[in-house]
Amino acid sequence: MTLAEVIELAAIKEGQPEVAHGHDHLADPVRWCHVGEVPDIGAMLTGGEVVLTTGAMLAADPDQVAYVTQIAEAGATAVFLGIGRTFDAIPQALLKACRAADLPLVVMWRPVAFVTITEAVQSTILARATSRSTVSENVRDTLHRLTLQRAPMQALVDEISGLAGCPVVVENTARQVQLAAGEAGLREVLRDWTRLSQYVSRFAGTDDVYTTPDGIVAATLTEQGRPWGSLILFAHGEPADRSEVVARRGVEALNLHKLVSAGGADWQREAQEVLLADLLGGHGGADLLELRARASGFRIRHCRLTPLAVALGRNERTCEMLLEQARSVARRCGVGALVGPVEHGTVRLLVSTDPSEDPVSTVDGFAGLLAGESEGRIALVAAGPAVDGLGRLSQSFARAEQTLGAATRLGWSGRGVVRLADLRLPGLVEVLATNHDVQDFVDRELGALLDSPELVDLLETFIANGLNKSSTAQAHHLSRPAVYRRLEQITERLGIDLDDVRDVAGLYVALLALRARGR
Repeated sequence: MTLAEVIELAAIKEGQPEVAHGHDHLADPVRWCHVGEVPDIGAMLTGGEVVLTTGAMLAADPDQVAYVTQIAEAGATAVFLGIGRTFDAIPQALLKACRAADLPLVVMWRPVAFVTITEAVQSTILARATSRSTVSENVRDTLHRLTLQRAPMQALVDEISGLAGCPVVVENTARQVQLAAGEAGLREVLRDWTRLSQYVSRFAGTDDVYTTPDGIVAATLTEQGRPWGSLILFAHGEPADRSEVVARRGVEALNLHKLVSAGGADWQREAQEVLLADLLGGHGGADLLELRARASGFRIRHCRLTPLAVALGRNERTCEMLLEQARSVARRCGVGALVGPVEHGTVRLLVSTDPSEDPVSTVDGFAGLLAGESEGRIALVAAGPAVDGLGRLSQSFARAEQTLGAATRLGWSGRGVVRLADLRLPGLVEVLATNHDVQDFVDRELGALLDSPELVDLLETFIANGLNKSSTAQAHHLSRPAVYRRLEQITERLGIDLDDVRDVAGLYVALLALRARGR
């Protein structure tokens, strides 16, 4: 309990309490309550107590001074003096001694049975201790279960926020927000993050969990004695003891997660993946996402955002090295970079550039340097159009992925970053392939061949080889007569003339659209 909470107890209120000295100590903790009607009270105290007295042994001024000195030296929290039995007014020697020792003095102007007060204080403290133990076990069990299930670190942070009932932030040692949870109040937390983080850090001490005067609870995250970040609970108005319990258990869970998880070697990679996914999904709204991104060190506001779709080398299944390389290259190029997870051999990467710079040349320089330092890990990079803000970010990422798919299917061999315009007609068809009118066009042009994949393949090769029958025969390991027969089947089924440029152009577009939609 705090001294203020003790004063607010009903048993104390009956005595009409008045704080004669020590208003700035109302937040001090109270560990126990003790009746002290003996002159050598100091030997009976161990610190943190509220001492109750009627002053029966303190009629003389020197006795009052000695009494207060003993209590203060023992580390007690406060003295409660009952008026009416020994004193009709506040004894001035006692008050002066309390002021000199800076020991709070609470005067009760009406008689109250001390046994009622001690019972109320003791029972409240014991109940809270039991509750604290229960909370600690419940929090530990919940977070331990998530760790065993190999849940992502963001899931742990979400759970910690729910258990604490307040916004929660995990920052790295550079004071950049990596993970955050608790949308209610999170905007205010992130709005001026650098200043707020510096403020919280000023209260760090020898204890692994510390609390600011306004109720922010923070703890250092460590691995083998070395800090890797901080867990911060913005628990203004929440019970301090509960928040501290959640913080301690949260630190244990996060440290364990980093130790045992496959991605623990670079937990910030997971954090970037979460942020990028939320940016694309619009989770929490644009204003909160912009604040989260800025607090993490990635600028969105007043920047140009260029999505990249990166195809990894054939044997690459993870991108542990790519994040650190992207960070290093981004710093040298003066851009921001977010790296997503590997999905089917590709990685999403978001680049933030200054609006005064040409996003094409800047992004090309970044991607070229990154590919050059990747030691073959990057096979191909495709870019979507640069966008301002988050409104069209998903569409631009979709364009980058469409471009990467088309470039891969077409065997793109150009240097540098490929964009849709570089693919010319195939690129246009790639974008339009899902349009219903285009799908109907494919069915009209090629419908009679779709049950014969070998004829579709041969037609595609024939057009790609400039209508050269010999080259087509070699590509399919067929004789020229066999190719002639199959071409005749195609013309009969489709009812077209393969010598007509317009018919062949239509078939070419239909084949591009067919491949773009994955058939």
